[in-house]
Amino acid sequence: NVNNIKEEINKLNNKIKEKEKDKNINEKKIDDKIKEELNKIENNINIKFNELKNIKINKTIHDIKYENKINYEFKKDPKNLRFKQNITTTNTYGGWNDKFEIFISYKDNKEYLVSPNTNNYKLDIFNLINNQLITSLSGHNNHIWTIRYFINNKNKNEYLISADDNKIVIIWDITNNYNIKYTINTKYGHDIYSSLLIFPHNSDDNYIITSTFNDSGKDEDSATKLYSLNNGNFIKYINNTNNNSIYYLLSWYNKRNNKYYIIQFSYKKIIINNLLEDELYSELSNEPEDIHFSGFIYYKDNNDYLCSSSYNGYINIWDLYNKKIYKTINTNGCKLAHIIEWNKKYIIVADYNNKSFKIIDIDNNSIYNINPEHKDKLACVKKINHPKYGESLLSAAEDKTIKLWTIE
Repeated sequence: NVNNIKEEINKLNNKIKEKEKDKNINEKKIDDKIKEELNKIENNINIKFNELKNIKINKTIHDIKYENKINYEFKKDPKNLRFKQNITTTNTYGGWNDKFEIFISYKDNKEYLVSPNTNNYKLDIFNLINNQLITSLSGHNNHIWTIRYFINNKNKNEYLISADDNKIVIIWDITNNYNIKYTINTKYGHDIYSSLLIFPHNSDDNYIITSTFNDSGKDEDSATKLYSLNNGNFIKYINNTNNNSIYYLLSWYNKRNNKYYIIQFSYKKIIINNLLEDELYSELSNEPEDIHFSGFIYYKDNNDYLCSSSYNGYINIWDLYNKKIYKTINTNGCKLAHIIEWNKKYIIVADYNNKSFKIIDIDNNSIYNINPEHKDKLACVKKINHPKYGESLLSAAEDKTIKLWTIE
């Protein structure tokens, strides 16, 4: 009947109204939730924006110019290097891999040469743009065997470390007007053949490492020693098997295990030890009775290699992660001293007895000989993007000269 139909229609209308009411309530809840989330996002954006506004921009124009200089990649063919001029004729008589040092100072973005003076045992510092002697540092009283430059990238403090025939090591604070930070008497051994500084990013302390030439066979005379750069105190001996003489030191940061290592170049092998832990990482050996004289870390294809020179004329490239030889280049009996990377294609090595240097093409193992200009044995070569002449090389020999080679 009609009344029943009306009643049913009213019920349906009430249900529809309830549904619409529920829908409106749900939609309002959704809208409120969306608004709440949007407000959160907006607040977070405002917070981040304010943080960014307050952040101090660390990379100044000075920093950018400095990084461009130190990260410069050499592109020219080193086979075109030709003798240009002498920089000094009083370089130290003696010493091997680090008879002199060149560096770009963070303080002023200028290029400098440091040469131990054989006449007065001072460190002569030259401005490379005009080869002018700008200062001489006093502190040693015997022949200086090694001089190296290091920068602490955590605070940009710069240092020189030098060592002499009396087993005295001096740390010079470049940032503080070349003042002496520490003088260390290493006491044992013959001469300090190599030294270095390490600034681990994962440590509050920084470190000094020294090595010596051992001609006595005694344990204490073959010691590689670790000191604190923070206070100058002795920390420990670094393992050196078989009482070997250590001719050169390098540091290596292993990215895969986040550890730092000391690489010791010795008479029969290359010894790699953990910096702080008593861990022998590896002993690398390829040629028997071979003096491993110098080296550098070579980065290629996301791998780390060690390139070393030997007194028997071999250049060995080692895979540091796999702890094995990657490539060997034979220079047929040349006595090789200091070795450097020119770029990813070429390496340059001092040919000690032949008074000159060799250029090695790593890709095809070809060897190019440069005509000698030195009058005595050549020990050390280093590259520099010269402020006046561009891509250049400096060489130091027992004739007490440091020579500049340029590409015209």
